[in-house]
Amino acid sequence: MKLVDKCLIVENSEIQENIFRMKILSPQMCSIARAGQFLHIKCGGNKHALLRRPISLSYRLAGEDTLVIVYRVEGQGTQFLSEQKPGVKIDVMGPLGRGFAVDQEYGRVVLVGGGMGVAPLAELARVYGNKCTALLGYRSEPFLTREIGAEAGKLLVATEDGSEGHRGFVTDLLPRELSEQTIDLVYCCGPRPMMKRVLDICRTHGVRCQLSLEERMGCGIGACLVCSCATRDKNGNPGYSRVCVDGPVFWDDEVMLDG
Repeated sequence: MKLVDKCLIVENSEIQENIFRMKILSPQMCSIARAGQFLHIKCGGNKHALLRRPISLSYRLAGEDTLVIVYRVEGQGTQFLSEQKPGVKIDVMGPLGRGFAVDQEYGRVVLVGGGMGVAPLAELARVYGNKCTALLGYRSEPFLTREIGAEAGKLLVATEDGSEGHRGFVTDLLPRELSEQTIDLVYCCGPRPMMKRVLDICRTHGVRCQLSLEERMGCGIGACLVCSCATRDKNGNPGYSRVCVDGPVFWDDEVMLDG
C-alpha cells in the first residue's frame, strides 16, 4: 500500500557536513512503513527537479507518528530539501518498495552498513534490539551511531582514517562476528564493492544475507525501468528486476552485483 500525502516537516537539521536528518509527520505512512522501504519526495517544481527523489526510511518514531530520513546533499533536489524549514509541508509518496524480511524468531542478526547505507539499518536496530549487532563503516566522522547504539545489543564502528573505532573497512569486522556466534541473518546496505565483500564473507560462513540496493530512479512505481538491476530468478536464470518495486531489498541468491 502506498500513499501520497502533504507531510509536515517537524525537524530538518544538519547532523554532519552536507548530511541532514528530516523528521516528517505522517500518521498513516508511519503505521504501515517497514524497515528497508523508501519515500519518493517531490523536491520543488522547477525544470531541474521535476522527478521525485527516492530516500530510504531510516527509522520510525511510532509514538509521534513520525518518519525519519537521513540524506546527503548531492544535487538540486536534495539541496531543495535541505532548505525546507520545520512547519513546511512537502509532497511525499510512500512507503514504497520491498523492505527487509524481519523475523522475531531469529536468535541473532548482524547489520552491516557503509556510509549513507547506515541510514536504512536504523529501523532494524529498533526492531531487533539486543538481538542485533551493528557494524557501521565510514570514511571519517560517523553519524547515527548514538541512535543505532541505543537500540542494538552491540555496536562496532570502523573508519577508514582511524578517527573512531577500527581503522579500516567495516567488512574487516564481519568474519569474527560470524565465527564467534550463530548468526541467523545478515542485513547489508552500502557501496556496491562493500556489499559484494559482505556477500562473499556470508557465503564463506554459510550465513544468509539480505542487501538493500541503491539505484537511480524515475517514477518509483516500476513503469519507467530506469532502476533495473541484474538479478536471478528462483531457478538461477539471469534477468532484470526493478529496484523500486522488486527491491530495494534482495536476497543473496537473487542479486548479481557484478551485473
